[in-house]
Amino acid sequence: MVAGNAKALRLVTTLADVAREADVDLSTVSRVLRNDPRTRVAERTRDRILGAAERLGYVANANARSLVRRQTMTIGLLIPTIGGFIYSDVVRGAGDSARERGYLLVVADTSGTGSAEESFHSLVREGRVDGLLIASGQLTDVIERGLTSGIGNCVILNRQIKGGLPSIIEDDELGMALGVTELIDAGHRRIVCLAGPRNVDTTRRRAKGFSRSMRSHGIPVSAADVIYSGFDEADGFSGMSQVLRLSPRPSAVAVGSLATAIGAMAACRERGVRIPEDMSMVAFHDAPIAEFLSPPLTTVAMPLYELGRQAMDLMHDRLQGVEVPQLTRVQSPPPILRRRRSVAAPRHD
Repeated sequence: MVAGNAKALRLVTTLADVAREADVDLSTVSRVLRNDPRTRVAERTRDRILGAAERLGYVANANARSLVRRQTMTIGLLIPTIGGFIYSDVVRGAGDSARERGYLLVVADTSGTGSAEESFHSLVREGRVDGLLIASGQLTDVIERGLTSGIGNCVILNRQIKGGLPSIIEDDELGMALGVTELIDAGHRRIVCLAGPRNVDTTRRRAKGFSRSMRSHGIPVSAADVIYSGFDEADGFSGMSQVLRLSPRPSAVAVGSLATAIGAMAACRERGVRIPEDMSMVAFHDAPIAEFLSPPLTTVAMPLYELGRQAMDLMHDRLQGVEVPQLTRVQSPPPILRRRRSVAAPRHD
């Protein structure tokens, strides 16, 4: 067994193996394979080195490289829950950018009590990552104090916080306005917004989009037209139960997240309220599950992949010492309305 392991270890190709195969000095091989811009070698020599590395199956030793650079070559990404509908696209976008730049992306689920602080301490304060992307809609005071005191390289996704840290956001206001306009165009005038948690940046922007669309169509808006709950299914159920107790009952609702909308649909079913015959519904954010609900749910698709990708791009610039703006907006693609079957003209009894 020991002999077999030793043999397996010897099968790992080293820089020295590549240098012997290419008949080139070891230091030259090292500089060429790490793309050192200061390297001056003939093109045929470079081709010989790259050809030898390919034939031998050489893979760079990330541990050795990180020691030289004094970097872990690892980026952390904090998300509220790994099971959330929207975060897979964020992770995919950040992961693609990280991989292209030679980094490993580590994702931390902060849904457990106290786990956000634990992840922050473990990843940032103990130096396990070179930078931290934070895609949480809500940051605790502990984390915010740590961030604003200048610990680590951080980029905040879809939330703005004080303290000068770079943030990247989607156009939540425009996205919600698109959904509300769809309801208005269907003939609805009594519309409420089932928003997320009060005093959260994303909630404020989505509520602003709701009010903006209503007022631009000459429909008055009051504080009672925005109902604050949370972003998960249970919050949607309780929030929609509150909506259904309003008198007069609204004919349509714009919901602040897809998970919230799923809970809201369950509340309608329990009360015998039919969608869209009795209540039209549009949800913020899109995912494949929206197509398979009953009825299929009209949603606003946001550029989540681009949000994650551009956040990692900003992180890379920051790590390279490039100054990045305090606020970046994902401009392309814009929010897109996905029409399905949860919107109809209001009933006139």
